[in-house]
Amino acid sequence: MSEFRFSPRPNRASEIKWRSWGDAAFAEAREQGKPVLLAVSAVWCHWCHVMDETSYSIPEIIEIINDRYVPVRVDNDERPDVNRRYNMGGWPSTVFLTPEGEIIHGGTYVPPDQMWQAVNGVNEVWTTKRDEITARVVELREEEAKARKPAPDGAPAKKSELSADIVDTVGALVRGQYDPQFGGFGRSPKFPQVRLLRFLLDEYRRHGYPDVAHMLHKTLGAMATSGMHDKIEGGFFRYATTREWEIPHYEKMLEDNSELLATYAEAHRTFPQAGYDRVVRDVVRWMDTILWREDVKAFAGSQDADEVYYELDAQGREKHGAPFVDKTLYTGWNALAVSAYVAAAAALGDEAIEERAHDAMRTLATRMVVREGEDRRLMHFDRGDGAQVADLLGDWAAYLQAHLDEYETGKHPGALAGAVKAATVMRERLEDGEGGGFFDAPTREEPGRVGLREKPIEDNAMAADALLRLAALTGDEGWRETAVRALRSFVGIYRGWGQFASSYANVMARALTEPLTITVVGPKGNEIAEALWSAARSVDDPARSIQRNVPEEDGSRIEELGFPPDRTAAYVCVGTTCSAPLTDLGSLHDELERARARLERV
Repeated sequence: MSEFRFSPRPNRASEIKWRSWGDAAFAEAREQGKPVLLAVSAVWCHWCHVMDETSYSIPEIIEIINDRYVPVRVDNDERPDVNRRYNMGGWPSTVFLTPEGEIIHGGTYVPPDQMWQAVNGVNEVWTTKRDEITARVVELREEEAKARKPAPDGAPAKKSELSADIVDTVGALVRGQYDPQFGGFGRSPKFPQVRLLRFLLDEYRRHGYPDVAHMLHKTLGAMATSGMHDKIEGGFFRYATTREWEIPHYEKMLEDNSELLATYAEAHRTFPQAGYDRVVRDVVRWMDTILWREDVKAFAGSQDADEVYYELDAQGREKHGAPFVDKTLYTGWNALAVSAYVAAAAALGDEAIEERAHDAMRTLATRMVVREGEDRRLMHFDRGDGAQVADLLGDWAAYLQAHLDEYETGKHPGALAGAVKAATVMRERLEDGEGGGFFDAPTREEPGRVGLREKPIEDNAMAADALLRLAALTGDEGWRETAVRALRSFVGIYRGWGQFASSYANVMARALTEPLTITVVGPKGNEIAEALWSAARSVDDPARSIQRNVPEEDGSRIEELGFPPDRTAAYVCVGTTCSAPLTDLGSLHDELERARARLERV
């Protein structure tokens, strides 16, 4: 299997002597005194393919790259940690680096004429001003080391308390970016902004703001009826190039479709008359047909962009042949798919969808978790020749969330113990013990800026949300304390993330709300227990956690919770205060209505 993947159309990009990302390539650059040309691409990326076919296929450009540079090619999906530090604003990213991995110059797609100028220009600057560049790199690294250094003992700590003001500040930012004419946020290009939509959905669930409901319906409706949505085969394209959503970029991603599926499923639960269930079925249809791999019981990563194919009708597509599907297994994206399928199954009442989620979860647990004695590592991707890249925060956070979603189906009691194990390893490997929050990767030897750990706000928000859920289900306040430390670590800097802080604000709101935990105890198949459980699963409170305990299977868990095992009932707990046993739907409904009072703004 070739390490590097190029455009499926004719090109000469493979004639460039690409090296893989790693110490060897940068050591070679240092030994030979050459700069590094870093190409960050993706197998689904249209303009990456164009660059392979054009700039990277010009013989003179190939020659100078091979002669004057150490060329390194990185797949964005396989190495999101490299992409996070070196992406120049899109794909492909074309980045000229010093042998130490600092950026000299860069851009995205670079057409042949400009690429010729760039490879010659950077080579000239490197040849004539190498000492100046090297000295500047040393200065930058010293400045950065000082900035990263913890405050000395006795230095006043900045106040970093959780506050509803942060939620409101992000809410105001989102309202300011809303496009009232066409829905969505910003102008063009226009992305789905799935985590922003989930923030709005949960804000509506908390407070019932009419303007938030309008923004949601306008945006969800616009995406579902526009060119963003493939009406023939189902699923959503990655983004739209126009404000009106009509002209998409045609790649379809497991990540995006999983998060959109979860969003439409949750929106259907809150707005059952809006017709979002049709969109849910449509996305599931595409994911099942195109991405599901029956041979490994998991989802493939993406389907390639092919504008000719997607502009054809159904008959024309059948004759043309479908675009390439990247069959690589990605842990984080599959975990998102598990959570999305659990949400879709709950929204539609479809057990087959839920079973597919469980199949994918089993694959992650058996194929992507590598055990070495008592130690376990969660690997990021597997092309079929072995799982690679260990312990990225995005993978652990999504995997932890998927465990909790599996547990809350009521059918997989062991998933809670799995969640505790996942959270324990995530905290041990990735938590910033001094400043709070989580680093994106463990301590490791990596060249360039990848050796410097970062704390991305969206992955930290996902991790903190999962830990708040875990605290509510286990009663272990240590998980909540870890989540709160993570949230506090961003209090002074969240504004700099702009709309990407929406998921952070959503978890902030959850942390400021007393958790609602609904437990149903009763025999499996018992009519009363199943009715109470169905009602519990339908609750859309954004700080809700639920658990179904069967006495013959979960006796120790029921004892731990302090509920009588011989009584079929539901228990509604707000914080640490629990209701009396609730044995009918009416009393459960009344107790849940009382619990909603805690969401009212004072």
